[in-house]
Amino acid sequence: MEHTATPLYLDWSFWAVVVAALAIALSQLPPVLSWFKRAKLEIEPYSKIAITHKVGNPNLQLHLIINNTGGRKIRVKDIRLRIKRDGIEVATLPAQNYLQNQSDKNTLLFTAFSLKPGEEWGHLTNFLNFFNREDENLFRSLEKEMLSDFHVKRDALDKDSKALIEIESDLVEPFHEFFNRKFIWKAGEYDLSVCVTTDTPKSDLSRQYRFTLFESHVSHLHAITEHFKYGGGISWDPNIQTNVIVDIKEA
Repeated sequence: MEHTATPLYLDWSFWAVVVAALAIALSQLPPVLSWFKRAKLEIEPYSKIAITHKVGNPNLQLHLIINNTGGRKIRVKDIRLRIKRDGIEVATLPAQNYLQNQSDKNTLLFTAFSLKPGEEWGHLTNFLNFFNREDENLFRSLEKEMLSDFHVKRDALDKDSKALIEIESDLVEPFHEFFNRKFIWKAGEYDLSVCVTTDTPKSDLSRQYRFTLFESHVSHLHAITEHFKYGGGISWDPNIQTNVIVDIKEA
């Protein structure tokens, strides 16, 4: 008796194999699709920013989290803050250093870093422009003269004296001029752009925020200048709070 072959579409063992193969293929679909996803960054700044300065030269501190939510590895080359007041840019401050852990006392130099898909970078970061060569030389020259006057006057005092030593006014005034030239803060509304530059221009990112400075904030930032006549805030820390902390909101 001749046996008739079972059609393939009625062969349940065949379909069992097909279904198993499809299941395996579908289970790999998300990873395969990720091959075609470009790198994509998301940033999440903390809701507050700290503003301080070095003899007027602005310094902003921001806790920033950067996530790679895309499907490719990406290299972050630069992060900077652009600050505008009344539509006019008053400063562009690059990331210069950061704290590895918030409890650390010493900072690490900011350098380019890579993020794989799903990885994040999050640190308390300092944004500032270091003095250029001309300003650095001027500052060191002025500081040298101030310290020379300080040492002469200190040597003339009793060794046990704890009196503050006041520097000659003509040696102090240049630091006030330096401060006034570098200090950018006035009371008002500010626009803040957090800009991230990568090795893939299409993945570069910029997010807009805003913050407000009040007269009290500006006065607080000015307070350190009262210690200049003693060298405080220039050659030694007068141990007063020299920063203001303000809220930032999405623009």
